[in-house]
Amino acid sequence: MQKTWATGVISKYTMEKFRVWLKNKHGNIAHLNKLWNTSFSSFDEVEFQVPFAVNLKGKPAGYDWMSFNMDRVTEWFKFLDSGIKKYDSDAKTHLKIMPHLFSDDKIDHGIDMEALTKLSDIIGNDAKIVKKQWNRRKEKEYWEGVYSFDWKEVTMTYDFCRSVSPNKPNVNSESHYLSSSQYRNLYMTPDFVRSAYWLATLHGMNVNYTWFWAREKDGAIRKDLMNYRGPDNAMNNAYAASVVQQPRVANEVAKTMMDLNAFSSEIAAMQSLKQPIRLFYSKTSVINKWFHMQNLFDLYRKMYFNGVPLGFATEDIINSQKNNLWELIVVSKTEFVTDAEFNSIQKYLDNGGTVIIDSVSLKKNEYGQPRNISLNASKGKLIPMDGIGKITNESFRILEQKKLMPDVFIVEKNGINTKGCMWRVVPTGKNKYVMSIINLGCTDAIVTLKSKKGNIKNVVNLINGMSLGQQFTLTSEKTMLIEIQK
Repeated sequence: MQKTWATGVISKYTMEKFRVWLKNKHGNIAHLNKLWNTSFSSFDEVEFQVPFAVNLKGKPAGYDWMSFNMDRVTEWFKFLDSGIKKYDSDAKTHLKIMPHLFSDDKIDHGIDMEALTKLSDIIGNDAKIVKKQWNRRKEKEYWEGVYSFDWKEVTMTYDFCRSVSPNKPNVNSESHYLSSSQYRNLYMTPDFVRSAYWLATLHGMNVNYTWFWAREKDGAIRKDLMNYRGPDNAMNNAYAASVVQQPRVANEVAKTMMDLNAFSSEIAAMQSLKQPIRLFYSKTSVINKWFHMQNLFDLYRKMYFNGVPLGFATEDIINSQKNNLWELIVVSKTEFVTDAEFNSIQKYLDNGGTVIIDSVSLKKNEYGQPRNISLNASKGKLIPMDGIGKITNESFRILEQKKLMPDVFIVEKNGINTKGCMWRVVPTGKNKYVMSIINLGCTDAIVTLKSKKGNIKNVVNLINGMSLGQQFTLTSEKTMLIEIQK
């Protein structure tokens, strides 16, 4: 697409491949001409300019190109994967995919996060957690004035990847949780460092390689970067504020990873908690809509701070995985879906599933044509509902009814008028629990521990061994791991 990152022209071979794809998709040229509003006499004459005009997003021609582009990129990686395993059958493949290619709304790049996650043996990425980026100083972002940093990319993408491939390790081979490229901060605090690495780990990260060491150990500019004037702002002039010039940051990374490993059994249990609520993800709507991922994140964020891991459902997840891995599917602001996507949701209902759906979803096919049929409850439960607040309340009411909410939980008071503490809890013995809490909010939070049944008798901070009461204050960015005894 024009005016987007990393775009460029295509070769004649790609154009020929696109024509074949179109023929397989549409069958006859008359069908394509009607959708595209063109007058090609055959598929051999089809032309499509790349980079394509921005106004083609949401149009049949734009949809076809972006769908094809995802297929061809996936095919390329399949070729690499099979080539490696042809000569080493025990090899494990890993792709370092930039998660914002999933969590952002622009999807003209050809990266199909679901297909590539399913293809590779190890979930790979270079997820980032940042504060205000130097190149976005004028734009107010969703987290400013509410949260301490931008947590969308790492949490939402990691939850999606775990939904696609629940049993694969997650290796961030270029972790951007510290001051680096767009985000630069010479005064990072240990609390920020711990909260960033801890949050990523709770969402499934198993291994990470911190990016990057821009100076020599003594603080001198690296010789290989002395005259570098390339496009990567992180390397340009070997900027100050990298981790090598912040010893308390490097120390906190080490301490955090040691603490995570010291309590690895409990952390792994939190990583593996069931994702009972699944948000339906449709590539079709992402391709056709400008703000689909923002709409999806609005719902995700509304549900996020309730102590229950969230997941995603897609056509392939519904059709290929055991449906008892979740309790319900939520379909929100997903106007465009293929017939195959629609049929997967109906199949889930036929098999007794529960679906909450709003009044605008599933109304059109991939080309914006009206769909003449609607979902029917069949053997399942179909709940029509509008508004992310009402949808959230109903989703958690269903979990409560099924006794799937945690036995111990938190109530918080803060200065942001919305929940800001992310928490997970796992049972570790009779009337014993381990809970992790991270205050993502930009203000202090007064946290009160609650129990559904029985009284809480004892609370211990597992990192320092100190006893706590049932109520305590978490400053912004503070992370806590506690043991609760009833």
